[in-house]
Amino acid sequence: AVVSTQSTGEVLLENAITASVIGPKGSRISAVRQQTTATIKIGDDESVVEGKRKMLITGTLKEVMWAFNAVKKLIKDAEDEVRGGPLPGGNNPETTGYSGNRMMEQAQAVLPFTPSVEISEEVKEKEITIPNKNVGQVFGRKAAIINEIRSTSNCKVIVEKDSEVTGEERKINLTGKPQDIHLAEYLIAAVQKMPKDASFKLGLL
Repeated sequence: AVVSTQSTGEVLLENAITASVIGPKGSRISAVRQQTTATIKIGDDESVVEGKRKMLITGTLKEVMWAFNAVKKLIKDAEDEVRGGPLPGGNNPETTGYSGNRMMEQAQAVLPFTPSVEISEEVKEKEITIPNKNVGQVFGRKAAIINEIRSTSNCKVIVEKDSEVTGEERKINLTGKPQDIHLAEYLIAAVQKMPKDASFKLGLL
């Protein structure tokens, strides 16, 4: 079994749009809490510094990721609602990152993450393909990358053996909850965009 460690993300929210992000009677932020099961704490009025208020998101890595991306969407919607458009100079939420997972940080640097639209406890299977020439990048040195993908996503990842490959593509079978499969598929796509020495850069070797 994979032990899910706690991660933390911090968002600095423009105080002027805080009420809109939270929603009437807290409805919008409550929906994010319910959907992602992450813990979201919003700083009180005394915590506002230079017009910005801290929002702290804690939970497993996946919960924090889903919540962070959902909050970013709430912020964009709030900008449209309150200001009629983005704030001057942009209002990209600042985050401390996902503590303890360099793969997720590097993955998001090369490929934006979009949270899964399907959240379920039902275990499913999905088959994807990658270019056969990229299999070395997906495995990494001493299988470090593929093992990290398995650990991070909590998903069973089976890569087609060399002897089974026909053509220019290789099959990968993913087994897990829909949100786990979504994360594994995202990480597999992202590592193909990383440098070939990613195993070392990610501190996996």
